[in-house]
Amino acid sequence: MTKAPRRLALGIRAQLLLVLTVFLAIPWLGYEYVRELERFLRDAQERTLAGTAQAVATALHDRPRLFEVTPAPGQALSTERAPDAVPSSVPRVAPPPPAAPSRSPDIEQIIQGLSRTSARIWVVNRDLDVLARAGSLKGVRTAASADETLPRAWQWLDRELLHPLYSLVLAQPTDDFDEEQGGRILLPAREIDGALSGILTIERRRTPDGKAIIVSAAHPIWVGDQVRGAVIAEETTNAVLAERNRAFERLFSIVLAALLIGSLALTAFASRLSSRIRRLRDEAEAAIDEQGRVRSLVAPSGAGDEIGDLSRSFSSVITRLAQYANHQQNMASRLSHELRTPVAVVRSSLDNLRASSLPDDARVYIDRAQHGLNRLTHILTRMTEATRLEQSLGQEYVGERERFDLAVVVAGCVDGYRVAYPARSIELALTGGEVPVEGAPELVAQMLDKLVANAIEFASGDAPIRVTLTRDGERVNIAVDNEGPPLPAAMAGQLFDSMVSIRSDQGDEPHLGLGLYIVRLIAEFHGGSVAARDRDDGRGVVVVVTLPLSSAAA
Repeated sequence: MTKAPRRLALGIRAQLLLVLTVFLAIPWLGYEYVRELERFLRDAQERTLAGTAQAVATALHDRPRLFEVTPAPGQALSTERAPDAVPSSVPRVAPPPPAAPSRSPDIEQIIQGLSRTSARIWVVNRDLDVLARAGSLKGVRTAASADETLPRAWQWLDRELLHPLYSLVLAQPTDDFDEEQGGRILLPAREIDGALSGILTIERRRTPDGKAIIVSAAHPIWVGDQVRGAVIAEETTNAVLAERNRAFERLFSIVLAALLIGSLALTAFASRLSSRIRRLRDEAEAAIDEQGRVRSLVAPSGAGDEIGDLSRSFSSVITRLAQYANHQQNMASRLSHELRTPVAVVRSSLDNLRASSLPDDARVYIDRAQHGLNRLTHILTRMTEATRLEQSLGQEYVGERERFDLAVVVAGCVDGYRVAYPARSIELALTGGEVPVEGAPELVAQMLDKLVANAIEFASGDAPIRVTLTRDGERVNIAVDNEGPPLPAAMAGQLFDSMVSIRSDQGDEPHLGLGLYIVRLIAEFHGGSVAARDRDDGRGVVVVVTLPLSSAAA
């Protein structure tokens, strides 16, 4: 027979926290959103630069005099151009002339009015001479101020912990990069070539030190139907990068706060839910003892959720079970009380018939009726005995608890059994010294009466009945064993229940299965237990009662 695989046991709190991991998809969705936002900002930046270059070029269209470059005093105009053999993807850098050509003040005035602090605008002619330049790529960026609407604790956490952590993960914008300088063009030729060919061209490139990315938009300048120059508008992606980082930090801070608050809320909710379920479980377990008797009721909950419904259902079920158990417990006493009157009537009638003159054949039926009446009286006596004992032990024992020597009680009882059962040998083995126990000695004697009577009834042959008293640490064991049939396996866990008997032949003596039940009641009353097992040699049964020693002796 294969063993079933052991299932992983997870509490409600662990299960809810496991469900919370689904929310970990939110950071991924937020990251994708931030990336999409970054692409949108980059496209908007390219369109803005293209619009700026177009606006400057439109202001310079069809104005040929702006492109007449005069040489500096004492110098001839340089006509040096970048070599045509250099590939267009490689920067073409012409060495600066001894003196830069004079710039057009009109062009500088036009582009100065359109430039921005975070952008740089170049105007070049077809010879790649820089006619004008305005602005700088290193614009002044103000640090993002803390959100004053957030709690001070969260502002401190964001400033001292989260922001430094994000700085390690996210690429931070910087103005500490090399910026091309010079009087002649120092730019990649691709966008310049495109603009001088009459096409608006947008390109991206890294700075020479790789610390920043520059976006360039070049627009042709037309004079008539000829391209006389180009306007190049440049800007770094630092602003886009800063906005991306700010959006990323704000989004992940919100997600982190939501996960933290959600985790605490779910943990608190799961803890409350678990405590309510455990409390209901404890009440249900405490309501019924090991023998299935109802000891207390479950208090119905006033909550309107499913656990409240379950609590009320448990309360209703246990209440009905208590009523039914109480009806069963009182049944024996009611039957005993109700049957005693008709039994007395039958007994008196039989006595009157026995006193009258009857034929001999009629007296046989009188004797049979008397025998049946005696059996019925014995049954009622046993029922009354068990009922009264259970009621007295279940509430408060009418006698006084006292400290007594269990060895003396057992020895005295065995002496009486030898007189009561002369045909059966009864052996006694006692532990040395005093065996102090707290309780009622008369109840212990009654318990021993039931055990010995049961052993004698099931004993076979002439083997003696052995009564043994031994100490085991802080407890004492009373064992009664007899040689006879072994215990039936199907009844191993029911021998000490009420109304349970394993006798196959009732014989003349009626048995209701109350003897061992009374033994269990008395043992539990003294804080002990009782168990039955087959002897080690397999030729009989041993019933062992375990009682605690007196606390003073222990």
